[in-house]
Amino acid sequence: MRWSLALILLLVGGAMMEAQAQRPFRMSDPFYRNETARRTFFDRMAFSAEVSYRPSNLGSSASGLGAPIDPLALRFRADYQLSDHFDIGGIIEALGTGGGRSLSLNWLVLKYYRYLDEADYAFRLAVDPASDGRVGFPMVDLAFLYTSLLSPTFSSDFALGVRRVNVGYAQYLPREEADAPLEGPYVGAGPTLLSTQAFGTELHAMINYNVHFDPAGSNIYVALLAEGGQYDLVETPLNPEPQVDPEGATASEEPEDEQVEYRGGVVWLRAGAEFSRPSYQVAPYIAAPLQQWRPDDGDWTVAQPHIGVRFMLR
Repeated sequence: MRWSLALILLLVGGAMMEAQAQRPFRMSDPFYRNETARRTFFDRMAFSAEVSYRPSNLGSSASGLGAPIDPLALRFRADYQLSDHFDIGGIIEALGTGGGRSLSLNWLVLKYYRYLDEADYAFRLAVDPASDGRVGFPMVDLAFLYTSLLSPTFSSDFALGVRRVNVGYAQYLPREEADAPLEGPYVGAGPTLLSTQAFGTELHAMINYNVHFDPAGSNIYVALLAEGGQYDLVETPLNPEPQVDPEGATASEEPEDEQVEYRGGVVWLRAGAEFSRPSYQVAPYIAAPLQQWRPDDGDWTVAQPHIGVRFMLR
């Protein structure tokens, strides 16, 4: 698998040569995390739950982080076997913000499997079904996966994918003090609501090595993950700050969109174990960023170490 590692470094290096940061908004990503080209369940259906914890990111509100995110993240997944070669699935996120915790269907997944020349291959297509009134899907992810058994106790997984991103988020920013005091019952120093739309493309890569220690397929693993992307951020104030003229009168102006080009990336080291039995699987893990590229100007999202565990009924 030396060629796989070399391919990862070549692709990620080319994508990140000019990169400076990871994506400027938080997102819980269920893909490229110990993924395999083999079907991991034996009945026609499987149900999974995952919980993870990472330290809170206390970056500036001007960084595009939005509302504070609950450091505890929950994810639920259901998979169904359509045929010998096709599975479909759905992923529900339960993420907490300053407004509470809510459930949302974030991904619909179609996966194609193939076994050829003593190796497993798979193609995965995942879409975000929340169209928000727009044509198409906000996010589309296409990935190729390869799994090889190197010896009776040693195997490897490789994944490479591309993702189109078109998502929006909102954040509150404190207003700047006006040069003259504002008067009136509806004038105050409340925060500005800033809407940000991100358009871009991401490249993801993963290489994973597994050491199996029982006939059921239980293993310990170590993985290297890399993700990078380029985005156009369009920011629009939804309640712009009132302008004050020299005579003390207030005047409102139409908000102007501000567009910023944003590039970035992060490389992760991930390790864990999978304790497998025919009817269930328990998989604890820990992940830490090895290297991150982010802009020098501004307090953008900083990648944080995190721990978690996934439980599957299969």
